[in-house]
Amino acid sequence: MADTFVSDFHVRSQAGEPCAAVSVRNLSTNLYAASDAWGRKCTAAPQPCLISAQVHFKQPFGTAAANDQLGADTVHYGNLSKAILERMKRFTVPREQQQQQQQQSTSSGGTGGSDSSTFTLAYVIHDLWVGLTGWAHFGSVKEEERPFLDLSTVKFLSLTVTLPKASLLGDGVSMTCSQFFKNGPGDKMRENPISASLKIHNLKVPTLVGVNPHERRAKQFVTTSVNVERYFRMDDYYSELERLVVKALDESSYETLEALGAHLADKILEPDHKKDHTKWQVHIRMEKPTAVPLADCPIVEVRAGYGFPAPGRPNAS
Repeated sequence: MADTFVSDFHVRSQAGEPCAAVSVRNLSTNLYAASDAWGRKCTAAPQPCLISAQVHFKQPFGTAAANDQLGADTVHYGNLSKAILERMKRFTVPREQQQQQQQQSTSSGGTGGSDSSTFTLAYVIHDLWVGLTGWAHFGSVKEEERPFLDLSTVKFLSLTVTLPKASLLGDGVSMTCSQFFKNGPGDKMRENPISASLKIHNLKVPTLVGVNPHERRAKQFVTTSVNVERYFRMDDYYSELERLVVKALDESSYETLEALGAHLADKILEPDHKKDHTKWQVHIRMEKPTAVPLADCPIVEVRAGYGFPAPGRPNAS
């Protein structure tokens, strides 16, 4: 499964610049799904959720541009928003109602879906993907019901589901799925480049880092974002990932952000007998707001993992 994923940058570069696009940003709802900032399943109380969608088309707007009327060459952003919220309804009710809906679906001949305890962030975004495209994000399962989008007209699709309260020290977590529909729908669906990534936004952690004498005497805030590309896990790993990142920053005694970023990447990609991180790509972005008085902040970014040389070591090629 891991070999089917590429980075979001790769998918977007393959798709190229769109000649026509429709987007919806930060559509708001509540979820009785996924885990909260402490890693607890949100089955008894909801958490806020923001959904963004980007749809790029293969052809320029025709009817809509020429006749000022909506046609098959575009998608109404209002209907797109309604389709997303309608699909998300299964996650916006308490667990008891979810179980009743599953039982009703099973009794009427449906599959009933997964137990609500498995409604992770990854499950939610993949279910939304199926509702819009008719296909699982892995490109191997086609849903029976008619999807919202006509994939014969779509060049690129990206979905992001953000949980703004699912981080203790940051601005939330998000998962993004994207696909370039190179071959369109059909038997070759699995050949279309796809990506999935998990991101923790703007962790603010007091950190001992810096080369100047005064920076060695006290900790300063370092704002760190971690994006894990080629992410194919279905569990809510973000709480564990945040704890790992915060611990590494809290224990830091590095002088440079470059060395700290390389160390942090090594910690995230560290082999674990329970997990396979060998296919991950990690993008770490670190800011020091107080380091340069006349700038908002200096920024250092580190990319490591699958396809990248290890930080601190030259590329063998």
